[in-house]
Amino acid sequence: MALLPIRSRVLLFMSTVQQANIDDAMNALKSEYGEEGQFTRENFLDHMLSLQANGLIDEVHYELNANGELCMYYAINDEGNRTINKYLPKKWAQNYKQVLTK
Repeated sequence: MALLPIRSRVLLFMSTVQQANIDDAMNALKSEYGEEGQFTRENFLDHMLSLQANGLIDEVHYELNANGELCMYYAINDEGNRTINKYLPKKWAQNYKQVLTK
């Protein structure tokens, strides 16, 4: 199965969890996208902030991690779920049928 654009894949990942931070998303998608040059923490931050700015995910809380760095947690919202359901290619939708019935 062909890879989705990574931002779409991040949104799909967010539909499978209650909440996640950048590290959670990167760990989950590393096997699919980890070899790509664009697989960086900076780019994942950009993906999350873009999804948030477009009203598809919400920041649900933040905390300092063990290194004293700010760690933001996000959750997909109804608009994000509608977007995934509307635009996800059928081959991908079959694999995520249970998740996408939210």
